[in-house]
Amino acid sequence: MKLKVNPNRMELLRLRRRLVLAERGHKLLKDKLEELMRQLLETSRRLVELHEKIDREFEIITGATAAVRVAQPSSEISELLEEGNLEFSVEKGRLLNLTVPEFQLVNFQPGTYDLFLTESELDVAVKHFKKILPELLEFCSLWKKLELLAHEIEVTRRRVNALEYILIPSLQETIHSISSRLEEIERSYQVQLMRVKEIVRHH
Repeated sequence: MKLKVNPNRMELLRLRRRLVLAERGHKLLKDKLEELMRQLLETSRRLVELHEKIDREFEIITGATAAVRVAQPSSEISELLEEGNLEFSVEKGRLLNLTVPEFQLVNFQPGTYDLFLTESELDVAVKHFKKILPELLEFCSLWKKLELLAHEIEVTRRRVNALEYILIPSLQETIHSISSRLEEIERSYQVQLMRVKEIVRHH
């Protein structure tokens, strides 16, 4: 689609500069899109690995807690278990122009309980939960990172397409149109000049 501009040399120079900037921006955005896609694939692979590991651990945890609940009523368990402590920090990581949250385990102290009054499966559940907790926090960080990457990829792809299929072709078409118009004017001027010279020579 041709842009509505005055067909003069100043406008032609301005459009050529704008085209150079648009093509440079298009290349940078395509490079950024490729890096975002690479990061998305890496993050997805790591998420799948963590998901499988967490699933295996939670199968053990849920099995152990189910055995405890069968052996002891919930009200009794809550009386035997003291309140524990879980602390984690949220750091801000950078990925290209994105701010990505990174969850880090600071402290985990499960509530104390009497080993003689509780089922041994409770030890199993606590042990495996403590083991998987850092990976669980990493999973949360990566999940948020994946969401941010997916959104940024969509935005960047729209910008790349707008430059590639709308702005750059429009600039190229307008530049070609103005150049053709100026060449036509130049030829017309040359013809007029030759006629004037011819008239002057015959007089």
